[in-house]
Amino acid sequence: MKKMQNKRGQLTLFIIMAIVIVAVLIILFYPRLERLFVPSTPPIQLGDCIDKKLEEAIELVSKRGGSVNPVNSIMYNNNQIEYLCYTNEYYKTCANQQPLLKQHVEREILDYIKPEATKCVNDLREDLRNKGWQVSSGGEDISVSILPNNVKVVVSGFSVVKGDAGERYDKIESSYKSRLYDFVMLSSSILNWEARYGDSDPLSYMVYYPSLKIQKLKQQDGSKIYILTDLNTEESFTFASRSLSWPGGYGIGEKVRI
Repeated sequence: MKKMQNKRGQLTLFIIMAIVIVAVLIILFYPRLERLFVPSTPPIQLGDCIDKKLEEAIELVSKRGGSVNPVNSIMYNNNQIEYLCYTNEYYKTCANQQPLLKQHVEREILDYIKPEATKCVNDLREDLRNKGWQVSSGGEDISVSILPNNVKVVVSGFSVVKGDAGERYDKIESSYKSRLYDFVMLSSSILNWEARYGDSDPLSYMVYYPSLKIQKLKQQDGSKIYILTDLNTEESFTFASRSLSWPGGYGIGEKVRI
């Protein structure tokens, strides 16, 4: 009798573990599973086509200071990191190089994905027509918006209707999950401190954003590399600043982790 109870207990434990594992997999892969089981609508088709290029763009701007090809930059970990606040003089605070950082990053992403996105839209238009959709376009416009928790690509000037189902889209949107919005907003705040006071305190930010890790790495020339990392997803954003720097020999040019 006791053995039977033990076996039942073990079976119950295995069932609970199986349920937990399935639940975790659903949470992790929900967007992909949704695309497998939900009918392939125009937004999903567009997302399937541009996601890889969009992911590449987000990764590039995130590790290079908001620019795909940085101009004024410092080399760190084999990457050119854009100075978002900079002065080449000692004892002076920096000038903000990208006061509209969010708009700048949106343009960088758009310029990177636009050729591929245009091809995806053309292919989508042809595919929908072959499937019986009524497609009208007056010159498509592709835009990128960085929003809380996602980066959205919108194709406007592109209207599609499916008569039988009454399905209609006056614009087509595709979203990619990312914390880039939080990184950009937080970076802008840090840059304001760098420009005004010559420095910032990462610890005070981490009190308000406990899910983020903020590193400030001081370089020998007085530059600082900021690395913002999501502790849950390990997504990160890196940028550089050079503000209120001191000449060599003052003992403050060492690399410091905070």
